[in-house]
Amino acid sequence: MLTCCGLVSHPWEQFEVERKWRPNQLRCLIVGENPSYEGQPYFYEEPISYNNDPVAVRCGLLQNLYKQEILESATLTGFREAGFLFDHAIRCHLSKDEVKKERESAQRFKSQRVQTPTHLLPTVMEAPIVWVMGHLARNAIANLIRDFPREKRPISRPPFPGEIVPGSRYFLSEYLNPRWNKNRWPQIFAAFLEFAKTRDIF
Repeated sequence: MLTCCGLVSHPWEQFEVERKWRPNQLRCLIVGENPSYEGQPYFYEEPISYNNDPVAVRCGLLQNLYKQEILESATLTGFREAGFLFDHAIRCHLSKDEVKKERESAQRFKSQRVQTPTHLLPTVMEAPIVWVMGHLARNAIANLIRDFPREKRPISRPPFPGEIVPGSRYFLSEYLNPRWNKNRWPQIFAAFLEFAKTRDIF
C-alpha cells in the first residue's frame, strides 16, 4: 500500500505510462495537477471514442494541438509521436475536497502534497520545454527547481499564458477546465505554439 494515498499503485504504474506512452524523443513534458478522483478515467486510459472523450484535459490538449498542426492525429498515439508526455504534480487520486484544499494552498506555494515531487525530476530535466499547467503544477515545479519563480500572481492573467520569465523553458498556464476557462483555450494554445516555435521545438 502506498503511504501517500493508501492505494496499491498509482494510475501512472497501472497504465504502464513509462513503457507504453513515453515518446522516443521527449520534446515537451506537460505537468498537470492530479488524476481526478478514484474511479474516474485516467489521462492515459484510451477512450472508446475520441469524439466523446470523458477526460476534459486530454480532449482539450489533443484537439487543440491537432488544430495547431502539432499533432498528426488527435489521439494519444499522435500525442506520443509528437514528443509529448503528460504527468501530474500529484499522482494520487484525491477527493474533490482534498483537491480544492491542495489547490488553494498551492496558490500560496504551500501545498503539502507537492513538497517533494521527485517523480517529476527525470523528465523535467530531460524535456527541452515544460508546460506547467495549474497552481499545483506551479507549486510542484517551484519546489523542484531552485530558480523557478515563486511569484503569487494569478496565472489566469497576463503575462500568462506564457513563459515564466523571459527566455525560460517553462510555459505557465491555467489548468484546462471547460467549466472555468474554455473560452480562453484558443489564447492558451496560440501562446504555447508561439513559445514552442521560438525555441525550435516543433
